[in-house]
Amino acid sequence: MKEEIDRFSVASDDNFKNAVDAFTSFFIQCYHLRDWLVESRYLRRDIDIFVSKSPWLSLCKDMANKQKHKNIDKYEPQNHLVEHNIHGLKTPIISYYDPIKKQNRFGIDVEEFGTLIDVIELAERSIDEWERFLYIFSI
Repeated sequence: MKEEIDRFSVASDDNFKNAVDAFTSFFIQCYHLRDWLVESRYLRRDIDIFVSKSPWLSLCKDMANKQKHKNIDKYEPQNHLVEHNIHGLKTPIISYYDPIKKQNRFGIDVEEFGTLIDVIELAERSIDEWERFLYIFSI
């Protein structure tokens, strides 16, 4: 799953639509792990509290639900995604220049963070958080 988005670590106009599709798919699948855990031996309450306390998983959740549904109306999102109309797509994912890595990257525009969140960093940290959850709640 992560390998699919790693190939889009460098942004360009040529790969924008494919990158947004790959990122969207990643966030939906990554957050879907919650449903799988609920159906296994983990408590929904423990999972939901863990997700809400994690800035990375809560952003993953909001990205997944925003991309799947036009409006989020079953809960109050913790993150307010700033949508842009780019190449005919309405998305909070935009390309930006990272002066440290000296390359164009993809980021997510989130009001609460006050800065762009690198998509690859969000993916890596979301995976790390699920691993941490499994470590903490493993019997």
